[in-house]
Amino acid sequence: MRRLLAPASIALLAGCARAPSPLAPHWAGSIGLPHRGVLTQATELPADGAGYHLLAADNERHFGTPRFVAAIERAAANVGRERPGGTLTIGDLSAKNGGKISSHSSHRSGRDGDLLLYMSTLEGAPITSTSFVHVGNDGLAWDDADKRFLRFDVEREWLLVKTLVEDPEARVQWLFVSTPVEAMLIDWARARGESGDTIVRAMDMMLQPGPPAQSHDDHIHVRIACDAGEIAAGCEATGPVRPWIATADAVADAVAAADVPSTLELVQSLVVPLDPIAPALVSGTPASRSHAPSVVRDANAKNRD
Repeated sequence: MRRLLAPASIALLAGCARAPSPLAPHWAGSIGLPHRGVLTQATELPADGAGYHLLAADNERHFGTPRFVAAIERAAANVGRERPGGTLTIGDLSAKNGGKISSHSSHRSGRDGDLLLYMSTLEGAPITSTSFVHVGNDGLAWDDADKRFLRFDVEREWLLVKTLVEDPEARVQWLFVSTPVEAMLIDWARARGESGDTIVRAMDMMLQPGPPAQSHDDHIHVRIACDAGEIAAGCEATGPVRPWIATADAVADAVAAADVPSTLELVQSLVVPLDPIAPALVSGTPASRSHAPSVVRDANAKNRD
């Protein structure tokens, strides 16, 4: 009997391991997998914010990790600043406590969200999407609610993708979207001379899901990767490790381990020992302008990189 119970007990403990419990009191936040997990300490995406609004504000499905919610807010706000007039419509994220929600096989651990595509009239006037509309290979979509054709707003959509891809705090892992939509976005980016690095990252992240999932020709499904702290708290990392995320993590770990001084400290260590220069830097005399710029310029270049 013991031989039969032992494996069952182990399985039971393993099943409980992906939720906060007396056996795992430190687990919190995004726990488990996107398709098999729960969520604690969630942040709710406000009903309306800078550059976005919720498709269904009262359905209690707009919760995520604080980092994920903040990334969506930043991306929508950036598009609104760069191209005023358009509004991002946001569908489901996760329930407050995570777990299964209808119409989704994932969205269970606060790291997934559906962002409807930016659309415009045929004349180019931006609209606020009130439903999912399917974009065809020609960039047109039929809006059954208002009985009209709409045009895919590739300019704003690329700006959204670019912002998410380039946001180091977001740690975007996947942008699930149809192949035709991806092609239009990449063609737009290339034609306008966007950064090759950003384009390659976007191409790596964008993927049309296979059956039985829908093709995602009416929205982009964003999924973020766990960070080190979230993994320690129960987040299960899945899928590919994006090289740029891994590199950023390695640099951060190396800096923390080496206790590297700040840029200001580096500048001070270079300048202060040089007596003829140091007083000039303090006083702002012409000597400071003749010697200091090369040091400050190097520091600023590092900050930009």
